[in-house]
Amino acid sequence: MTDRAGAFLRLAHEELGAASRLIDGFPRQAAYQLQQSAEKIARAILAREGIPFGTGHNLGQMAATLPADHPWRSKLMRLDHLSPAATRHRYPSPGGRLPPPPPIAELWADEVQLKSLLAEAEAWCR
Repeated sequence: MTDRAGAFLRLAHEELGAASRLIDGFPRQAAYQLQQSAEKIARAILAREGIPFGTGHNLGQMAATLPADHPWRSKLMRLDHLSPAATRHRYPSPGGRLPPPPPIAELWADEVQLKSLLAEAEAWCR
């Protein structure tokens, strides 16, 4: 595992742990942490493959940098629904309204998916 890939995976663990603790009481913040964990998993895969990716947060764009037949491309594409959580739930509208929080059941489902994917990414990056 490259040092950079390993560092991204350590951060993914931390962010996933934070999300797990926040889901029931602070779902907006949990959604952000889930997105960040997914992003770090994607960045670890890209680092392992030697594919640079700037400072963007779009998971679909990260996945698209992998070759079409790469085994991680479709796995990362399935996480793209988390991309908007980088900002969607964290800022009020121009009129001052808060966005509705994401559904808690969806957050728990994403958390389960990311736990599994993180373990798989660790094995891949070894």
